[in-house]
Amino acid sequence: MISHRKFFNEEMETLPKEKLQALQLERLQAVVERAYTQNQFYRSLYDEAGVKPSDIQSLDDIRKLPFLEKKTVRAAYPYGTAMHTPGGEGGALQLHATSGTTGKSVPVFATKKDIQNWAELNARELWMVGLRPGDVMMNCYGYGLPTGGFGFHYGAMAMDVMSIPMGSDARQYERMFDFINDFGVKAFCMTPSVGLYVGNKAAEIGMDFRDTKLKIGLFGAEPWPWETRLKIEKLFNITAFDEFGMTEFLGPGMTCECEERNGMHAWADNFLVECINPETGEPVPEGQDGELVWTWLTGDGTAMIRYRSRDLSRLWWDERCACGRTHPKIASIKGRSDDAVSIRGLIVFPSQIEAALVQFPETAANFRIIVDRKNDLDTFALKVEINDATVLADTERVKTLQAHMAAAVKSITGNTPKVELVAQDSLPRATGGESKTASARVEDLRRK
Repeated sequence: MISHRKFFNEEMETLPKEKLQALQLERLQAVVERAYTQNQFYRSLYDEAGVKPSDIQSLDDIRKLPFLEKKTVRAAYPYGTAMHTPGGEGGALQLHATSGTTGKSVPVFATKKDIQNWAELNARELWMVGLRPGDVMMNCYGYGLPTGGFGFHYGAMAMDVMSIPMGSDARQYERMFDFINDFGVKAFCMTPSVGLYVGNKAAEIGMDFRDTKLKIGLFGAEPWPWETRLKIEKLFNITAFDEFGMTEFLGPGMTCECEERNGMHAWADNFLVECINPETGEPVPEGQDGELVWTWLTGDGTAMIRYRSRDLSRLWWDERCACGRTHPKIASIKGRSDDAVSIRGLIVFPSQIEAALVQFPETAANFRIIVDRKNDLDTFALKVEINDATVLADTERVKTLQAHMAAAVKSITGNTPKVELVAQDSLPRATGGESKTASARVEDLRRK
């Protein structure tokens, strides 16, 4: 494999926009036809909506198709969205599923064709951020029903990069440090919260990553503000890249930043992404905030057509990025439409709180928002983990830090919280698919 080339798949990564859109329409028509004729779930869904595959004559016609809601997919459990079941030539070989934190898991069925395509998409992304054949990558995503670990693992194999399947348990940080040193790790991938936790542990023991080969970090599965990126880069002495994927589509391998780091390229030959007003379902103008809706154009084992992600972002499509790629971009995930917390009439996202707190060197990797109602008024409390236990023993320092943190949060959200500083590792941590939502960082007692 030629390591000095700029692209993993130059032909497809640089295909002109008009040709990509023509390919999208061809594949959209094919997947809708196939879903309607081969899958009872989709036939019933489209018959009820009064739409036929022949109605899709342009990319804009996708709006004739009904949205796919998670609750709808759950109602079709277990095999409702499957295009291939186990057994026979071309049958499903691998099953992944969402965490099921808020209900029944959403399964995704992968055939050999899917797995090969999945590997190529992840190889594109790893190549794009600077990995090359012969490099070593430490994979700190989970290997299990969620797809994070497997996607980058297959991608590394496809481009002759050695992958270390470390897994997502941040408590094994000492082993991570050993492997980074001993095996010459050039890149790792993990969630931002794990990155902060492990990076703070490294700082505690005085580890200097400038003495290692570590240069690249891929982070996803959680909204993370730019301030968190800067802190992680400083802790590890790396360049940090944003990536996004969903288990329902065998993510990662859906979007990733290039060296420009001004948006994540969404692979238009495999996915058609829309950006809608989450309240009305209507498309928003290019570049404006909205909810991402995804269609899997090349899914073989599973059909996912117009699936509402609830992820809030922006979408735009330039003719060609400065990196040379021609695929559209989405902005970093701001939050989720179902994660927004209304406090005293103002909408607050956990990512906003994080942006305020990471400015303080004393902040550890976790915090918890607690909202309640007393005397018909909202209360807003914030527990913040502190990475230095000696701080908690200094009453005056605690008071000062609490006041400064409260002011920082107010400057971003418009709300002043009552801040409580707590010991590191004392708050609940997200597990599995929970990290994608605010479930481990928000406790809304008003709902109980």
